[in-house]
Amino acid sequence: MTRVKKSFMIFVLLFSLIACSQKLGIPSEADVTPTFTPWVGGTETALAVPSPTPWIAGTETALAVRSPTPPPVSTLPPLPTFTPPAFEEGTFSPVLSASKDSGSFLLVGGIKKDQGWLSAVQAAQFISNEMDYDFFSPNGAMQVRVGVPEFEPPCGNYVMRSSIIMPETMIGVASGWIPEKRGTRDLSTDDPAYVQAVAEWFRSQGNSPAEIHISRILQVDIEGDGVHEVLLSASYFKPKFAFLTETGDYSVVLMRKVFGNNVLTVPLVKDYYVSSVPEYEISYPYTYMLAEALDLNGDGTLEVIVHASRWEGGGVIVFRVDGQNVREIIRTIC
Repeated sequence: MTRVKKSFMIFVLLFSLIACSQKLGIPSEADVTPTFTPWVGGTETALAVPSPTPWIAGTETALAVRSPTPPPVSTLPPLPTFTPPAFEEGTFSPVLSASKDSGSFLLVGGIKKDQGWLSAVQAAQFISNEMDYDFFSPNGAMQVRVGVPEFEPPCGNYVMRSSIIMPETMIGVASGWIPEKRGTRDLSTDDPAYVQAVAEWFRSQGNSPAEIHISRILQVDIEGDGVHEVLLSASYFKPKFAFLTETGDYSVVLMRKVFGNNVLTVPLVKDYYVSSVPEYEISYPYTYMLAEALDLNGDGTLEVIVHASRWEGGGVIVFRVDGQNVREIIRTIC
């Protein structure tokens, strides 16, 4: 009996020791401290417990519980592309101005049959490829392939380029736009009759300059009625800085036109510097020179194209003649 009790006590003692040893090896939830292990920048960061984590620019943050997906990254929409407006061949022509000894051309403007006259900015929208142009002067014509317009920020103008160096000042339109050029003829600038006509026009303005300097005279048939008009440009500036003017300086473009039994002198553009005190003035004057007379819009009447130059600038003006009335239709000047 005593031996049985001892055996039972030993069994109970061993069982208790085993139970205690197992309990010491298992921690309770109260004893657990949450920890996290960060990854290197540019990778994910795992958290042991659910808690908000700030978004790090350029990386992703993954949560160890519930929501492992980062918020979506917004993207910008693609930039719009410009497609030049389409036009039917033969319905649009740019107008270009070529200077002597240059392969660069100023885009003056254009003509579109369903819209009429276009500024240089409007005309540039319709030019997307290089194309052939017919260039004209009173001395002849030539065809040149010219590239697309290039915007020049200083003046806000458009320039087009070619590998061809122009032999003289010329005006260009799309090849074939002018089927046949109406003849013009240069006359002598020393002709006494025209020198006298210019002097008389100045006197009609209230004063006459000391000297008459005619730079060009063109004989043209503007309306195509068989009666010739005479266009002439005259300029004179006393020697000084190019941005100054003095009393008596001038630059004009005049038209001599028959009306009934009379020949009238009609100004297209006139800059005549008259002052009661002969002092220099800072005025950046223009010098106007006849370039050509062409039927740019195909209506049978010639437009008059005038080059305008000044100190560090210049451009082109196109005039429309309707009887005794003259109006400016395109101006592109820097």
